[in-house]
Amino acid sequence: MSMLRRTLSGAVALAAAGVATLVNAAPALASTPPSCSSVRQIGTTRVLTVGGMEAASVKQYYGCGYNYAYIYVWEQYRATHSKWDLYVHVIDHSDSGSDYGVGELNNTTRAELWGAPANTAAHCTHVTGYLNSTGGSTSTVC
Repeated sequence: MSMLRRTLSGAVALAAAGVATLVNAAPALASTPPSCSSVRQIGTTRVLTVGGMEAASVKQYYGCGYNYAYIYVWEQYRATHSKWDLYVHVIDHSDSGSDYGVGELNNTTRAELWGAPANTAAHCTHVTGYLNSTGGSTSTVC
């Protein structure tokens, strides 16, 4: 194989790998909530699918002694919709009748929403989030 052919074939392979990497790129990391500058994700990420499109991520974070609910609306959804409603909250398994750490925005264009600090760190919890009427929950963390 000539040097030119090997170079071209290597460039094509790299370009193909780059496209796959871009398509499968992980979503951006979340910012931090206004009340705590150092949080870490606990539990799994729940992806909300709306109309066949992966549209948002729901996550639970821990930091500064509190749990936080978080939702992020993905760019492909934002590009095809003008406004949406967001709602997130922490579910405390020892008190399932109450929503803790609620965050809510209606008729918004914001990409992310943090719930208020939830004083639930001593209990088993999960986060539930909604993009419009589509909701989903993270895994339970104890």
